[in-house]
Amino acid sequence: MLALLPAPFAAAGPVTAPATAGQGAGRAAAAVTTAWHDGAFQVDRADVVRRSDVVLGRPGTEPAESMPLGNGVLGAAVWAADGFTAQLNRADTFPDRRSPGRVTIPGLEKLTGADDFSARLDLYDGVLRESGGGMTATVYTRADRDELVVDVTGADPDSTQTVGGDLWEGRSPSAAASGPVGTLAETWQDSGTGGTGDTYGTLLAVTAGGRDVASSVRDGDSVQVSFRPAADGSFRVVVAAPHWSGGDAPATAASYLGADAGASASALLTPHLAWWHDFWSRAGTMRIESADGTGPYLENLRTVHLYQAAASSRAALPGTQAGVADLFSFSRDQHDWSPESYWWWNLRMQAAANLTSGVSQLNTPYYRLYTSNLAAIEAWTKEHMSGRPGACVPETMRFNGNGYFDGGTANASCEAVVTSYNAQTVSTGAEVSLALWQQYRTTGDQAFLKDAYPLMRDSARFLLSYATTGADGLLHTRANAHETQWDVQDPVTDVAAMQALFPVVVSAAKALGTDADLVTQLTAAQQKLPPLPRTDAATHSEVLTPDADAAGGDVIAVSAQPAAPTHNSENLDLEPVWPYGLIGDTGGLHALADRTFEHRQYPNDANWSFDALQAARLGKADAVRDGLLFNATNQLYPSGLASNNNVLTGNEPYSESGGVIAASLNEALVQDYDDVLRIAPAVPADWDVDGTVTVHDGAEVDVQTRGGTPVTVVLEAGRDASFTTRNPWPGQSAGVVDAADGSTVVPFSTAGTFTLPARAGHAYLIERRSVPVTSLPYQQVGGAPAVLPRHLGRTSIGLDFPVSPAPAGPVGALGAVDGTCVRHAGGLANGTPVQTGACDGGADEQWIAGRDGSLWVQGKCAMPAGRSGAAGTALVLAACDGSAVQQWRAGSGRTLVNQASGLCAEVKDSATAEDTPLLTRACDTSVAGQRFDPPAVPAGPHGHLTGIGGMCADSDGGSAAPGTQLQLNTCGSAESQQWTVAQDGTLRVFDSRCMTPEGGGTAGNGTPVVLAVCDGSAAQKWHAGPDGGVVNDLSGRCLDVKDTSSAVGAVLWLWNCGPVTDAKVWQLPAAQGPTGRIAGYGGKCADLTGSGSTNAAGAS
Repeated sequence: MLALLPAPFAAAGPVTAPATAGQGAGRAAAAVTTAWHDGAFQVDRADVVRRSDVVLGRPGTEPAESMPLGNGVLGAAVWAADGFTAQLNRADTFPDRRSPGRVTIPGLEKLTGADDFSARLDLYDGVLRESGGGMTATVYTRADRDELVVDVTGADPDSTQTVGGDLWEGRSPSAAASGPVGTLAETWQDSGTGGTGDTYGTLLAVTAGGRDVASSVRDGDSVQVSFRPAADGSFRVVVAAPHWSGGDAPATAASYLGADAGASASALLTPHLAWWHDFWSRAGTMRIESADGTGPYLENLRTVHLYQAAASSRAALPGTQAGVADLFSFSRDQHDWSPESYWWWNLRMQAAANLTSGVSQLNTPYYRLYTSNLAAIEAWTKEHMSGRPGACVPETMRFNGNGYFDGGTANASCEAVVTSYNAQTVSTGAEVSLALWQQYRTTGDQAFLKDAYPLMRDSARFLLSYATTGADGLLHTRANAHETQWDVQDPVTDVAAMQALFPVVVSAAKALGTDADLVTQLTAAQQKLPPLPRTDAATHSEVLTPDADAAGGDVIAVSAQPAAPTHNSENLDLEPVWPYGLIGDTGGLHALADRTFEHRQYPNDANWSFDALQAARLGKADAVRDGLLFNATNQLYPSGLASNNNVLTGNEPYSESGGVIAASLNEALVQDYDDVLRIAPAVPADWDVDGTVTVHDGAEVDVQTRGGTPVTVVLEAGRDASFTTRNPWPGQSAGVVDAADGSTVVPFSTAGTFTLPARAGHAYLIERRSVPVTSLPYQQVGGAPAVLPRHLGRTSIGLDFPVSPAPAGPVGALGAVDGTCVRHAGGLANGTPVQTGACDGGADEQWIAGRDGSLWVQGKCAMPAGRSGAAGTALVLAACDGSAVQQWRAGSGRTLVNQASGLCAEVKDSATAEDTPLLTRACDTSVAGQRFDPPAVPAGPHGHLTGIGGMCADSDGGSAAPGTQLQLNTCGSAESQQWTVAQDGTLRVFDSRCMTPEGGGTAGNGTPVVLAVCDGSAAQKWHAGPDGGVVNDLSGRCLDVKDTSSAVGAVLWLWNCGPVTDAKVWQLPAAQGPTGRIAGYGGKCADLTGSGSTNAAGAS
């Protein structure tokens, strides 16, 4: 089979950024700069954080579309059912985590149901802002008080508004109405097995600020407050849900609410904003750019995670259990798993993310959970672990410190006489203790260490008492390998736990000057610890010893019984890498760990998958990205929170996936877990990162990478400390200078490592001799607030604006005055202004000049505001409806004439300033502002794209709709088969539809190839391969046919280009008089016989 490769298609077009997140495509790459300036790493924190705002183009009417608001103790899930619905949740309503109730405001349906509705969750402010129908709503859970506030403007002053509070079947509240306040109160006792016997409860208090406010009881489980807005159309709803364990509910509610309903907006909002802005001033921000869109999307998920962590981690105990974001539950009192219990497995990544992100204070409830319950843990250990001393910390631990699970012992933790998931998991105490030690090493808080040490000490004592000395003289355990193997010999988790914990407890004891006898015991025990278990890489069933390392065919085993039955899919063989920190990207065991990673049994297998974190520790940048993208597939909620294993059948969102993403991104940028400072050890080569990571001794490390290589590295010291630092530029001369005066601190050399002696309050530039930081031009790390939802493959953050189908017609820039481009203001709400500015190739500049006369951009059509025919009317975006007011024709002198009014589009005052509006005027060809250059179809050969069996590439059903799957069909004259091989590297049909890998080509083999509106992105660029293939520029994979089929309807997808098959060889449309190579199967080219070329007649 031959494939003729036309010359215009032989070379790949330039790679440009795709329209990720709807924020624009094709922005030009910036020159290398530094953000270090005037003695600080300059970051516009507000704008960097707001790059990750959650944008709602339509109201979320389903509970799963709710937005999270919280102050760390009280949380709310807010969505648009019945105008406005919020479910409130507290962190202390044990044991079942019952909700204080739901609140509805029907009068906000005018806002949420408006054609011009839009909203954003402002992460920097901790506020949900909505607008539509002339109304606005500002919604937040106060950072300084357990109240949900809804401030509304634009309501009809003469309307009667209501706000309802209710509970549901199965609850037995006491409902009361007292003046302007309605209350629902309920108490219960924690009297089940393992319970505290204490009284817990919920109190919901509802009131409003407006005129004629009155409350009433609607029935036994609901109350209502009615009122009229103020004369200016504003009103406020305040819902309080403070801690409650009984008493006089109406009196408590009145006292707690005080005058909040009538206070000024600033009186309530100002302290709330101050708390959130202070939080973000301490959090390490991170900005990531990449051509394929993966970087910005993962940046967004990291920022959302830090936001939700702050919104759920300020109570006495964590607001998350089992990886669930409980404070943002939206399913009444239904909860996943056992709501009274905590899994350390699902908390640990979140604690790690908080620590390295500079917000270690959010870990206080995590660690209080364990340190405050030590006496209960020790009592449980003595009773359920055969009288052993110390602390066996239950993996699934009830909030009051025992190991009961769901009120019984059938699946209890630290239970010697039961064989089940966590009954004999004995390593959790070591994990928690090591996390406590890392917290201390980072904060330097001696009081914290003094409080944490008893748990660390008793966890070590327990392991010493649990292990037995074998015939080989070494310490062995028989226990669970977490949930994966039960009751096995030498679980890898136990071996790693003892290897990591014993020296740390020795260090802690010495730091506190205590327990000399224990120090002696642990020091001696370290000489008796067994090596990590080994098995074969092929079957994971053979019992091997460390001697097998030399042959390179072994991996770390889950236990010394690798063939034992498995009950879960945890990659426990990589636990020595993370969290135990025994193996990194160098050292004697690195090759073993690297093989283990490559042959792990459960790659990317659960929403809590730690693959990315462990890859970062091993220095595997590409695997970091792959693991993070897998974690991102579990993010199915528009809030940016995750689902349980990629399904939406649960009752609440999950935060654990975001914890893995945040922790992994931090570790990819900076590591010092073993007191060796590594800079950018696992940053993908095609990412540009600007971020700050917190390390030991309170230091902050500011790093900027370009193309995966560090260009700015600054260590800002928190305390006097020495940092063993790996040269960020191996083989190049690097050194350290004091940022204040430029004095040399570490002389320049090509040494692989050096020691940086840091003094508190000083900043140090770690730099190359060849490119000192001070030689780079300055540019602040900044950004622009998100204006559209963000997309990556099949996942998205936010809710898309309603859009209209794209018409057929050429797509591209709509040129205006002096080389400016027509675009639109931020967002896609109906009524968004059309304006001009400097051309940057963004998605907001990609106009389709529709064959139907429309001017279409991102699912909207341009028309005069209010459908007005009056001159001077501004042009805005609107839902496309095919009416004459949305139709334009090319007039004389490059004008655009509106078909309804006969007026011409004009750039106001023919100005070239940014954001100059367009409006309608009487047509005048002499006015520069009325001259436009509409998009045109790029030149190139046109015709069939022929593949296997002589079949043609076609769209399913001949459809032009974006997202339509491409497939094979019998060749014919249908327009859907008439491909243009454009000189810009795209393959087009219907003028404006480009062949595009679904999701932008970020997925791997098997990614479907579909139609999409051409946007200039690298994902839509293709080039001719050496074997007759058609290669996607962004992914490097080839256009292929699923199952090598030539049947009608066979699906087109991406696959690795080798080996060559008939399904990967294509004949493209040829230009007249084509030049180029004639390539056949296997990449062989047609040539003339003989050693030289000839034009002699008869040459073969």
